[in-house]
Amino acid sequence: MSKSKSKILSVIVNYNNEQLDFLKQMIATLKNFKKYEVTIIVHTNISLDIEGIDELKIFEMNNYRFLPLTCRNTIWENRNDFDLFFYSENDMLLYEKHFDNFLEYTKILPKNRIAGLLRYETQNDQKYFPDFHGIFEWNYKSVEKFGGKTFAHFTNLHQACFLLTQEQLKRVSHRFQFTSLVEDKIPVSYKIKRKLRKWVGLKTKKYYIYDEMCKVGTDIYKYGGMKKVICISEFEENLIHHLSDVYIDGSKGRKKYTDDNSMYEALANINVK
Repeated sequence: MSKSKSKILSVIVNYNNEQLDFLKQMIATLKNFKKYEVTIIVHTNISLDIEGIDELKIFEMNNYRFLPLTCRNTIWENRNDFDLFFYSENDMLLYEKHFDNFLEYTKILPKNRIAGLLRYETQNDQKYFPDFHGIFEWNYKSVEKFGGKTFAHFTNLHQACFLLTQEQLKRVSHRFQFTSLVEDKIPVSYKIKRKLRKWVGLKTKKYYIYDEMCKVGTDIYKYGGMKKVICISEFEENLIHHLSDVYIDGSKGRKKYTDDNSMYEALANINVK
């Protein structure tokens, strides 16, 4: 008797019609998976007629910055019906291998670790890493080995999507109310450290607080009791294309210094330390 396919619930957020081509590409890719049974629900503010959508939920809201959060509600409502849960913005291209890898890593990682991904954009056959900017970098002291693979923590938790097993989803729900955003509070220890460093004339890295849209995913990694790590020994297999490529020219506040050379130099350093 053949083994039944694992069931994936994919909940994708879409606002207006500017990125529908990316959404279609995402849906077509997800529906082409061979080893998984994929159900796709799209949360949006407009009517859509796209092949592959199993359910369309249309919302009217005063503030559409909270549209992504509605996806958490749908995931929670279906928490007992699927093996794996995938949330994403409408321009993140994940292949079947990313889901395969996530499940493989989950088996070898301790329960207080969760496998993550890293976004890239492309221009002229070169990769750029929009999340490798400002205060964000690799934690060079975070390198760990599990199951013969090497993992490290990247300090930018945002990846515009998340993957959770059913067990991980329920574990996160014990840490905070899954259907709500966690209220961010600057730790007292950080305030004391900043004050002391200022007193001796030293600067302190900014305590970064993610916005409402990013927090739909980053709350999972920041408050869910699982440290997000990326498998750097299989680095290329854990990159996901940000299809809109909007950050390459700095039009969204980020410049081209985050090219692939900078990233691979950083990776070389992390493997040495």
